[in-house]
Amino acid sequence: MTSTAVQLATGPVSWGVDFAEAPSNPLWYTVLDEIAATGLGALELGPVGYLPEDADTLRTELAHRKLSAVGSFVFEDLHDPAEHPRILQIAQRACRAIAAAQGRVLVIIDRVSEERGASFGRSAEARRLTEPQWRGMLDCAHRIAEIATSYGLTPAFHPHAGGFVEFEDEIDRLLADTELGLCLDTGHAALAGIDAAAALDKYRDRIVHMHLKDIDGEVLEQARAQKMSFWDALAAGVFCPIGEGVVDFAAVADRLTAAGYEGFATIEQDRVPGTGSPLDDIASSLQVLAGAGFAHAASALAAR
Repeated sequence: MTSTAVQLATGPVSWGVDFAEAPSNPLWYTVLDEIAATGLGALELGPVGYLPEDADTLRTELAHRKLSAVGSFVFEDLHDPAEHPRILQIAQRACRAIAAAQGRVLVIIDRVSEERGASFGRSAEARRLTEPQWRGMLDCAHRIAEIATSYGLTPAFHPHAGGFVEFEDEIDRLLADTELGLCLDTGHAALAGIDAAAALDKYRDRIVHMHLKDIDGEVLEQARAQKMSFWDALAAGVFCPIGEGVVDFAAVADRLTAAGYEGFATIEQDRVPGTGSPLDDIASSLQVLAGAGFAHAASALAAR
């Protein structure tokens, strides 16, 4: 079995925090305390506005818990031109926070739309953007990437279930039409019918960031059969702790090592806020990752 030295992190997403303003979000300081308790020592900051944006406050809160920042994300309607001015303002805020915390990556995601969220995971049923719509979305992504690089950050586009960059043909099109790096998410790849190890082989020269997620195969089959929306499938538990789903993490570790990947990999489990036990799920995920060859997982477990 291959052992990989990839550094691991987690983030508020595993506590159900997708949107900073959601009233059901857990308290930010509780989440930071629990992230510190995982032993991982690093985190993505989550949606801008969830953690304190004041630079001194943010640095103090992270330092108090001996946490370092990896980056954060912009999860917005890139496909909607009317939203672009607001999205660029959000990108500025996110990049300021990442830079203040000495992070390095801005993940760019086209947010789940009602239309595509209704057909997530079913490529044949999912409408693709027209050429002008596609170009408009890429223009927004490029402008976000320019903001990120102006702060010394690495932009990484994240194909996401229920967004307009989800399936393999859309990822291929994105990479052909841009020079953007890729954030490969093993769980969202599985939702789109893409094998993560094969994707690591195919896209190895463009991958600059990783998200490690697992997918419950039975729930996914049920979601496809019942034509659930993305958010309904999430609530039904389609995302599960690593090792309880369909992703082969030993193969992922092997491919990361073969590719010479030196970035972070963020452990995530999308969930409804307040459900399950993120700390327990991360602990079980770390056990599986340690057995799969992620050396940092073993050291995180020892540090708990």
